[in-house]
Amino acid sequence: MKKRTLIFAAAALAAGLTACAPKAGETQPPATIEETQEMTQEPATEDSDEPETQEPGGTENGETSDGGAGETAQISDELLGKVYTAVKEAYGEKYVPGMMFDEAMLEGTFGISKDQYDSYVAEGPMISVHVETFVGIKAKEGKAGDVAKELEAYRKKQIEEAVQYPMNMTKLEASQVITHGDYVFFVMLGGADMEAEEQGADAALKSAKENNQIAVDVIAGFFK
Repeated sequence: MKKRTLIFAAAALAAGLTACAPKAGETQPPATIEETQEMTQEPATEDSDEPETQEPGGTENGETSDGGAGETAQISDELLGKVYTAVKEAYGEKYVPGMMFDEAMLEGTFGISKDQYDSYVAEGPMISVHVETFVGIKAKEGKAGDVAKELEAYRKKQIEEAVQYPMNMTKLEASQVITHGDYVFFVMLGGADMEAEEQGADAALKSAKENNQIAVDVIAGFFK
């Protein structure tokens, strides 16, 4: 009897183990949506701080005007700044100068030193084959004459050396140095119209002078 009881107990145990094991070909149930989210969810990362950008600055020379080519002219004399802006607007897209001169370039190019002026704006061409230039100087008291002489000397030198780029001769010859009280200007902005160039040297020079006179007249309008 005892032996039979042990046999029945062993059989029951085997049956229980068989019931718990997965049947052949049967797969375990997939994980629930909640379980999947818990396994795949990653902690949110903080946005990295973007570097702050700085506004481009200008030179140390008050009133700010766009100088072209990414450069900025800061003109401490209000009247000089207005003249410069008006001249640029008068020519529009035909205004060629695009490189601002700093104090060292002003002295090296035109021979005008810092002790001769209170404020200035000087802008020349971006490439050497062009000569278009605009210079405005608010001279110190009693220095306007000296500044005008330096600018006139520069003008004459450019004409003498124009053999390197003869196509610029009419612009050089049409250029002018103008004085209004303590304000001195060098204007070389007059290119000849294409039709005038086709008519010969005389017509080209006349056209260049007429186009340069645009700036001369604009400047004169501020000193009436």
